[in-house]
Amino acid sequence: MPPCIQTDKLTKCYRSVVAVGGLSLTVNDGEVLGLLGPNGAGKSTTLYMLCGLVPPTSGSVSLFGKDLSRNYLEVMSRVGVLVERPAFYNHLSARTNLQILSRLSGREVAIDRALDRVGLLHAAKTKAGVLSHGMRQRLGLAQALLTEPELLILDEPTSGLDVESTNEVLKLLRFLADEAKVTIVFSSHLLHEVELLCDRVAVLNKGRLIACDETESLVSFDQSQVEVLVDSPDAAARRLAEQAWVESTKVDAGRVYVRLKQGATPHQLTAFLVSSGYRITGIIPRRRSLQEYFLKVLNT
Repeated sequence: MPPCIQTDKLTKCYRSVVAVGGLSLTVNDGEVLGLLGPNGAGKSTTLYMLCGLVPPTSGSVSLFGKDLSRNYLEVMSRVGVLVERPAFYNHLSARTNLQILSRLSGREVAIDRALDRVGLLHAAKTKAGVLSHGMRQRLGLAQALLTEPELLILDEPTSGLDVESTNEVLKLLRFLADEAKVTIVFSSHLLHEVELLCDRVAVLNKGRLIACDETESLVSFDQSQVEVLVDSPDAAARRLAEQAWVESTKVDAGRVYVRLKQGATPHQLTAFLVSSGYRITGIIPRRRSLQEYFLKVLNT
């Protein structure tokens, strides 16, 4: 079975500016891929090319194993899209807007189901023009879900949402990926939501793909920084600080935070404390955040 998305040396130039350069990327069925990068990195341009809104200068996009440029109507009927700020008829209700869009799709859709999924069923009769920015964003997501798509392409889908609405949208997207096997590609500048939602993360910078890996691998445990639960934490910290293989120690709220020098291991630390007569109740390697990884690869 072909991958859901396959790009081959995808490039977009605006005169002398390379917005996206030579992007080769594969996204498998049911996978959630997050696009990260600073402003101007090429995230939105990449999404626009994936859904045919912007033609590439060179390279190709295949969706469901079919070339997008040659099979546009066929493949896009299986795709839901939310890019930039969604546009609606302000004088019409949320439900009527979706009814018009559903007629354009030519497919049978469940409008109230889409509204309910994004928490807008109570506002179905409200005119789009009086909806808040966050509610319009959710209405845009409902539009993307109208035809029960197999692939969702979303440009910052939680932009403008409050914390509660953001959490609901993230839970919905994770449910769609896990239960309905919907493939999702989305961009975000909020690293914590990418870390929570995505199976894989692709990092763009100056139009180039500089990193792509499973999220779990990127936020792996950092063995050089360890949190220690031990009796007599102050005394233990002083003893550890005397060791040549220890970079630094700090005691906070009864816990000892230890930074090890290169080559030292948590096992070495544990063995030392036990042999010194301390009773250990926990050794917790520090988990590296996605933000730390992101900043590291950008500055490499």
